[in-house]
Amino acid sequence: MNEREAVERKRLVSLAQTILDGNLSFFEGAPRVLAIKRQLSGIAERDPDFDVFVAIQSETDHLPLEAQRPLWDPSALTALESEFKRTGEWAKVFASMACRNLIARFSTNEQ
Repeated sequence: MNEREAVERKRLVSLAQTILDGNLSFFEGAPRVLAIKRQLSGIAERDPDFDVFVAIQSETDHLPLEAQRPLWDPSALTALESEFKRTGEWAKVFASMACRNLIARFSTNEQ
């Protein structure tokens, strides 16, 4: 494994732990997890642990990420609050295990 790969693996483990700790939502974390996946070698196109985040991103692509919210009308964001909450609860049911799996798979002895 080269240095870049090792760094990306550490980033993935840290990100998955941040999500599990509740410091980042599954919704906000999904595109970040998938961006890191693209930097890793040897990952199958259809990997079950990453596919969880594909599903989250696909089901929530109509919702604005935190960085996009300043561009949205405040009343529209208020109207979406319950959907953001439901999305978080929905994703937690199945994505927590994917985060734990990613941590187990990509942790290295140097961490």
